[in-house]
Amino acid sequence: MEGEMGTGARIAIALIILGVLISVVFTIMGFTRSTTNQGISSVQNSLGSMQLAVFDDYDQKILSGTQVLSALKLFEGQPAGLVVRTKTQITNSEGTNYGALFAGVTNNTTGVPPKNAGESWYTYTIALDSDNNMSYNMNYLPASKAGSETFIRPTAKFLAELIKDTTGTIVGICFSQQ
Repeated sequence: MEGEMGTGARIAIALIILGVLISVVFTIMGFTRSTTNQGISSVQNSLGSMQLAVFDDYDQKILSGTQVLSALKLFEGQPAGLVVRTKTQITNSEGTNYGALFAGVTNNTTGVPPKNAGESWYTYTIALDSDNNMSYNMNYLPASKAGSETFIRPTAKFLAELIKDTTGTIVGICFSQQ
């Protein structure tokens, strides 16, 4: 009988140790999950700040035509619309929409985005189809076609201004030739 109690005691001790180990593992996993969630939140905040910082380079800045062409390529495939207004297009009260298309755009040509009095940005809405997908204009050839009204001369100067939607979210950039 004594041998059986010794074996039972050892099994009980082993079960208690196993329970303690399991609780320690779960406690460590809880701390790790909390730390991981904080790290993920921190990374997401940093990415959001970096995305907004990209637009800071274009807010109320004078850029060359070469920089405008670089911006067209930089924002390619991004959920941002770019409107380029050359002097000829400004005279005709229109511009060319590259990247994500804005509401009311026909044949990649858009009117002048509206600007509220006293504000330094335009207000425009990205066009979405019935499935909430954006449409894009990735044809940048007209921008490099000399002699056309959409030609972006590399030495020309453009004023870059942000385009926001009605909620104040940055949705694009308008480049107007000076």
